Amino acid sequence: MKGKLPAMPDIMGLSSQEKQIYAFVLEHWPSTPLEIAEEMKEDTSCREKKKRASTKYAYYLKKLIQKKLLLSKKAGNSIIVWPVMVEKYRAIHNILNHHEAEHLELLYHKHQMESETHA
Repeated sequence: MKGKLPAMPDIMGLSSQEKQIYAFVLEHWPSTPLEIAEEMKEDTSCREKKKRASTKYAYYLKKLIQKKLLLSKKAGNSIIVWPVMVEKYRAIHNILNHHEAEHLELLYHKHQMESETHA
């Protein structure tokens, strides 16, 4: 099974700060560094303190992104993050929706053929 990624992310090597941030993002995604800073009770009372707190948590988020636990998108000067697992769920959802549409189409055509036979 070489090269296969585990279904559940490996969080054992994370620092306690990284675990707290990762847990927050799992519960409240998408998230920004400032939202995380506010959740962690950082002082964000003025512009300078907001910037400092945002930079601090952006650093930890980048580490989690490098460890392939989070995905991100740049939004202005900040980043928005969400769990990698969410992308996996989205892919599964798209596959199921595609198959459901095919199934419904087959049922419709079957019904049409039965209606024509009985007419």
